[in-house]
Amino acid sequence: MPNGMEEIKISAPVDRVWRFLDDMNQWAPLIPGYIEHEVANEKQFTWKFRADLGMIQKNIEMQVDIAERSENSKVAFKLEGLNENLEGNGYFQLNEVDRETTDLTGYLDISGKGMMGSVMNSMMKSYVPQTVRDLTVAVGEKLQNS
Repeated sequence: MPNGMEEIKISAPVDRVWRFLDDMNQWAPLIPGYIEHEVANEKQFTWKFRADLGMIQKNIEMQVDIAERSENSKVAFKLEGLNENLEGNGYFQLNEVDRETTDLTGYLDISGKGMMGSVMNSMMKSYVPQTVRDLTVAVGEKLQNS
């Protein structure tokens, strides 16, 4: 199962980081290859992005369901492929270091399912860790530059 985790320090108070992550409209566009997203409600949206899987580039559409919201602590979500047989989960975990510094951990796990699952998983083995790294770093940069 392709997965990845990235931990960074952000020079921002935990409540500011939380406000940013609590609004999916702020962080959804930061996924690498972002095309668009549509919000269905406060707990669900769709992500459309272009995935570079080495020799293959695919436009992927995923439904994102917010599974957990713990204020100033964690946003967790489940993923389901709408145009590809994929499923997974992810989260952003916050930890207050001090009043002006927050540790942020991003995690992502996406797996291919069905007959082509093992092929998709081998193609995503390096893509998923790089994607979570890029997304987590982009969140940190956005917060530090705003």
